[in-house]
Amino acid sequence: MKGEIFHSVKGKILNEKSSDIENILDKIKGGIGEKVLLAGDIGKLGKELRLNGMNVTIMENTNYEDVCYSLVHNENCNFVKGTLEYIPFENNYFDKVIVLEQFNCTGNYKKASSEISRVLKENGELILEDFNLNKIKSKVKYIKRKVCGLCGNDFYPQDISRIFANLRFDGFVHENRNHTFLYIAKKRA
Repeated sequence: MKGEIFHSVKGKILNEKSSDIENILDKIKGGIGEKVLLAGDIGKLGKELRLNGMNVTIMENTNYEDVCYSLVHNENCNFVKGTLEYIPFENNYFDKVIVLEQFNCTGNYKKASSEISRVLKENGELILEDFNLNKIKSKVKYIKRKVCGLCGNDFYPQDISRIFANLRFDGFVHENRNHTFLYIAKKRA
């Protein structure tokens, strides 16, 4: 299972704020028309996935009047207002859910993880990137965000695996060279 999921993701998640330029999602194995939900600090990832023929929905938690980076740099994507705790879609809607640097910022991680599971189809993929609190650089950056009120949870990579394993996900954690980790999983049927 680990090899199958990992080979469906070449490279790493696109995160333009990262100091590691190789930290790019080169290609997600997927078919034309697959439905993908993006949430968090997505950079230009939506645009890249659309170029690969995927149907991309970006979930924003900002006012539409605010000019947000996602709206400007991800043309031809669908946008919806929502949070991980309240995803405004029906059950089993998405083939892939990608969450970047946002899971530790949720107010209610149990609700957020169950919502992700709810909207993801059986055998759908979850790709979650967040700060790796096992690394001191990441811990300092995370504490800075927490002091500013931007983060609410203190999950280590193994905690993320445990949370989603309880929701019928099979996956693994890959530690990136920068201060993040990548959790890649499939939802069991």
